[in-house]
Amino acid sequence: MPPGLHVDEAANAWNAYCLLKTGSDQHGVRWPVFYLRAFGDNRSSLFAYTLLPIQAIGGLTVWTTRLSAAFGGILAVFFIYWVGTKLFGVRVGLAAAAMLALNPWHLQQSRWGHEASLVPILTLLPVSALLWAELPFKGTLNLRFQPLKAALAGAVIGICCYGYPAVRVFLPVFLVALLVVSWGHWWNQLKTYPGMMASLLLILSLAATLGPLLWKHLRDPEINKRARTTQVWANSDSLGTRIHKVLDRYPGHFGLDFLFLNGDKDIALSPPPKTGLFLWDSIVWMILGVVVLFKTFASSWASRILAVWLITYPVGDLLHQHLSLHSLRSLPGLCALVLLAALGMIHAGQWLWLRHRNGRWIVVVVVTSAVVALNARFLDTFYRGFYQSPDKQNVLYADDLLKASQWLKPQLSSAEAVFCTSRMIAHPYIYTLIGMQYDPGQWLRDQREFVKGPLANGDYANEEECVSYGKLHFIVGAFHAAALRRLSNNDRSDRVIFIVRPGELELENKIRPVQVIEDRLGRKSLLVFDGQL
Repeated sequence: MPPGLHVDEAANAWNAYCLLKTGSDQHGVRWPVFYLRAFGDNRSSLFAYTLLPIQAIGGLTVWTTRLSAAFGGILAVFFIYWVGTKLFGVRVGLAAAAMLALNPWHLQQSRWGHEASLVPILTLLPVSALLWAELPFKGTLNLRFQPLKAALAGAVIGICCYGYPAVRVFLPVFLVALLVVSWGHWWNQLKTYPGMMASLLLILSLAATLGPLLWKHLRDPEINKRARTTQVWANSDSLGTRIHKVLDRYPGHFGLDFLFLNGDKDIALSPPPKTGLFLWDSIVWMILGVVVLFKTFASSWASRILAVWLITYPVGDLLHQHLSLHSLRSLPGLCALVLLAALGMIHAGQWLWLRHRNGRWIVVVVVTSAVVALNARFLDTFYRGFYQSPDKQNVLYADDLLKASQWLKPQLSSAEAVFCTSRMIAHPYIYTLIGMQYDPGQWLRDQREFVKGPLANGDYANEEECVSYGKLHFIVGAFHAAALRRLSNNDRSDRVIFIVRPGELELENKIRPVQVIEDRLGRKSLLVFDGQL
């Protein structure tokens, strides 16, 4: 759920499948490390590599495409418990785990095969590694020197930066800010042999893993290509204007509209109607959590870590424009906000339990009932209707084209050519490859034609589109016309298959479709024609 695949999911799935079967991505690049070219827009490669063992067992399916995200979401629940326990005690850890497991933002993002779905676990792992290695956050001289743990912590941080770009922006800023607010404790540790060696090994390990990625960003403009197409400022803007536009996006990340009312306003990323990224009960716990952090910031190393995490989380979303604030680029803050809410809830519960014994059970029952009701209402909306609209299924997730491609798979060998619609579907070629479970080796051997956008109608700006491969031709502008004329004028009868929208090419006036694919409201969505030309 939802049926079908978003185009970004499909790109990840197909690139991973090509890597699994051929050792090259869909463009023939051998084992890419720094980025995948995908649609010419370039994206992080880490998520595709997490799909390899899953596809090796389960093949190329919608289910296997999303399993890595689901598994990462489950792991995040365990890791936020561990981090919460290490920072604030087991009660906060348990509360944070329960909140994250039911959080609307987390549930939605862990249900699809987008590289951003791993952001929560990729932010929790570095924090967990630093706490596990006992690196000098605390004001104590009794830290144990554990060289292997320090080196592994640095490696974990560096490797996590190879994920979704918001992570590679957030983690360095977070670590530098953490160093600044804990500078006194770090300096005291550097005066000791264990602290100095632990810090040195952390830095060396981080440099060995993150260094090549940083060098790539400095030397290869292609790795920054996607970011440049969405930058928040215009090239003609002055430095002051650019800074103003960046900072102008910051406050909204803590506002009601983004967190509680509407979330991301992009239809592909938006939560259910009248739902934000958090349910309304969380605002009470977050406010109480802020009060706790304010009171304990100077005395608690754990409070400083969480405060820095919260303050720096929006940095991955400040440099890019969007319809609203971006729920994927803001994901580094998900677990910090959940921990904040858990901290506020537990402190409020402890205060109530100790000071208001007569009325505490009444308050517990009322609050618990409200929380359960809010979560039940959201889950009912989310699972019973949110993804079921025809637009989401057929436009955003191309479920109809995947079904048509599954029908096409056994027919392709005996057909001379296939002409496929591009109406209402971004990059339709990627869906035919997945629906047919096309052989990646054959894909790389096929004659393929890519065109750079934008097309005449403005589509695919800053991207490229495959208009034909093998026997398939896509009705994109007039690119298919030459192949159609060639078949019409070759003095023989050829089997040709058309996958089109109702009314497209007006084929239903000349021939009966062999397949009619309907949406969930019973309306014709795709027509498949099989005839001689």
